[in-house]
This record gives sequence, C-alpha cells and structure tokens, in this order.
Amino acid sequence: MIDFGHDTSSAQNAVRAAERRSLPVRDEIRNTAAMVDVVVRSAHMQAPERPTVDDVPATPEELAALIEERAHAHRIAAAHRAVGTSFLEPIARKFNRLVADEVPGWIRMLTPEFDSLVKQLRGLARKLPADLDKHRIDWNNPTITAPWARAEGIALQLDQLVNDRTILARAGGLKGEGGRDSELYQVAKLPEPTTLGVVQHMLRDHVSPERARWRELKHDPVRRWVYLVRSEHLTVELATPDEVRQRAAVWDRWRDGIAVRGFAPVPTPKTIKAIESALRG
Repeated sequence: MIDFGHDTSSAQNAVRAAERRSLPVRDEIRNTAAMVDVVVRSAHMQAPERPTVDDVPATPEELAALIEERAHAHRIAAAHRAVGTSFLEPIARKFNRLVADEVPGWIRMLTPEFDSLVKQLRGLARKLPADLDKHRIDWNNPTITAPWARAEGIALQLDQLVNDRTILARAGGLKGEGGRDSELYQVAKLPEPTTLGVVQHMLRDHVSPERARWRELKHDPVRRWVYLVRSEHLTVELATPDEVRQRAAVWDRWRDGIAVRGFAPVPTPKTIKAIESALRG
C-alpha cells in the first residue's frame, strides 16, 4: 500500500490551491490525478459482503451457481487489490513529481494578486488611526469604520493567499523553509544588516519588535497586515520559491553581528572589524 513517502495529499492540495487561484494546471497533471483515483479504487476494491439468511436460495443448484458467482467476485476483488497496489507507488511518484515541478511557477504567479492587495491595503492604512487599539477606535465614526471594513476583507484575502502559497510550497518540498517565522518571510524581507545598524541596535529597537508583533497579531489579521504595510524597516514582498530560506538567513546574520557587538557602549575599531567580518559570513 501507499506509504508516507508516496502520499499524494500535498500534491492534491496544491492542485486545488492552484485551481482556486485560477492558475494553469496542465492536462498531464489532471490526467495523472485521475489515474491516482483509479488505482486507489482498485487497491481498495472490496469483495461481496458475507451472505445472510435472506441470501440463501431455494434450491441446491441455485446455491451452487451463487457460490460460483461470489467466488468469481472474490477473485476479481483480490486481483484488483494486488494489481492496483502495484501501480499505486509509481503513479503517486509521477503525480507528486509533476506537481512539484509546477510549484515554482505557480508561486511566482501569485505575486501580481499579492501586490495588488498590498497596494489597496496601504491606501486604506492611511485612512486608519495611527493607534489601532480596538478599545480606542471610535467605531461610530464612518471615516474609520468604512476603511476598516474594507481592510478586513483585504486582510482575509491576503491570509488566504499566504495559506495557498504555504500549501504550494509544501508540495514543492519547501515545508518549513523558513523555520518558525516562515509565514513572515513569505511576505516580508528584513533589512540587510550593516555595521551601523548593529551598533545602533536597529534589530533590537525596530526589526525585532515588528517581527514579534507579526507573531502576536496572528489572530487579528487587520492590525497584523496594517502594521506590516506601515513598517519602515520590513519590505512587504511575496517571496519567490527559493527566497524564504534566504530571508531567514538575514536574521541569522543580524544575530551574528550582535553576538560580536555584545553590550559594548562604544565599539572599538577592532569590534567594528569583527562585526563586518561576521556580517560577511
């Protein structure tokens, strides 16, 4: 039977995500998906259920014929299970490979929709108060509630798009590509670390708090996305298929520079050189 190494669920989810996004799905992928269904049905074909009293015929001759008919059905079911199972692995492998090959292109095709949604949200963010604390917002003021309602719809669309990108990435073998903050790195880039930035504690005072806010507001999509598009330090941009790991590596370079910087109030020339060396890797 199929094992976890040949499971097609991630690929099937990716195809559904591509269809939701109106992305092109090649006929070969659709045909192979249909083949997966065929072999799964064959591999799980069941023999007739055990007879009951109601199935007992009136004569011995009828019983002999019924037994022969049921024996044939049992042989057919067993043969289908054996042959279907033998085809299951190669067809599953083919389907997974076909989908994985399409994933990079599908992810890139999400960029125009993402950029359009972010552009709309930036426009709405200018109409919302600087303080997004829901307890301080005047919900009776239509100049606030109207853009907030529109921002809610856009934030939901962005979350759905990022979720679909995650589904596609998983089918492409990119699961966990950015670690704990993979979701952030899918949609935003950290600034590249510089010696001056390390010395001025840019990570501690700006980048790290914004990264933490993204985590904290996971269940508050409007505030989460508005804070992100308002960020002066994070660049909102959908990651290409190979870019999430690169973005995660930027955080590591920041930490490397900080480890060298330590807590020295005024770094010495030697410390500066060490920071520059750490940032270069």
